[in-house]
Amino acid sequence: MSDGDGGSTDPSEAFGLVANETRFSILRALWDRSEWGDRAESFAAIRSEAGVRDSGQFNYHLDKLTPEFVREVEEGYRLTEAGRRVVGAAVSGVYTDPDVTVGPEPAGECPGCGGGLELRYEDGYVRVECGDCDAMLFDMSTPPVVAAERDDEAVGDALVRHATAAFQRMNRGFCIYCDGPLDPVVEPPDDADDASDLRAELSCRACGRTFGWSVVAGLLDHPAVVAMLYEAGIDAREFPVWGVYTRLDREVAVASEDPIRIEASIGVGDYRMDLVVDGDLTVVDHERAR
Repeated sequence: MSDGDGGSTDPSEAFGLVANETRFSILRALWDRSEWGDRAESFAAIRSEAGVRDSGQFNYHLDKLTPEFVREVEEGYRLTEAGRRVVGAAVSGVYTDPDVTVGPEPAGECPGCGGGLELRYEDGYVRVECGDCDAMLFDMSTPPVVAAERDDEAVGDALVRHATAAFQRMNRGFCIYCDGPLDPVVEPPDDADDASDLRAELSCRACGRTFGWSVVAGLLDHPAVVAMLYEAGIDAREFPVWGVYTRLDREVAVASEDPIRIEASIGVGDYRMDLVVDGDLTVVDHERAR
């Protein structure tokens, strides 16, 4: 976090600043009293909202939150983006509601064995796997608030939509944990004749987390593929990502290793798209197959 002179606060120090009930009540008070924009609140108004009777104690804790989480301006005090993120993370339940569970719920047909796919939410993850062959099709971090703040009949749909949105964010190069940039790398398989499920690794430059990614899944957001799917009657914005994936006919082959070139053919019904992908999942050529 910038302190105004190009420096930054160590993460352990930053979390220590908000690890206090009174300080969080100050942040929540500012959150509750502030609307979108740069509206500031007075010292007295924040103290009253936070329920801190001792003015000296309140001033001490407010000072500890400034300037990283609260910014003092001419009109009073306002939350910084870091302050909003702290309150948002608390409301999301990531740190406070680890026991929220949903499912299993039916989620389609397994492309491998034809068995029934099941969607579950547990331990902070949405998972879609086959109840018969135990194949895992989808595994995505999801905050508990997605499930906890919905009516029972709407939970499954909310989890599907959130998981699909998270998948799209990662395909656009954003880490789901820290929003840092993801660098995809495709490594040719040991057996060049067996590239049917060729995978890439997405590595975050900021936090270092690495994710396994199917090459075909990495192509589902390409505009040419989205257009083809739409013509075939599949709206990729609304359809669960695993639902799109399981309906596709997929062929993947390594065309060359230096430079890496992957040929992928994706089809559904009478519609088919042929694509050439390089080593960082960039589409270098594509053509509608007739």
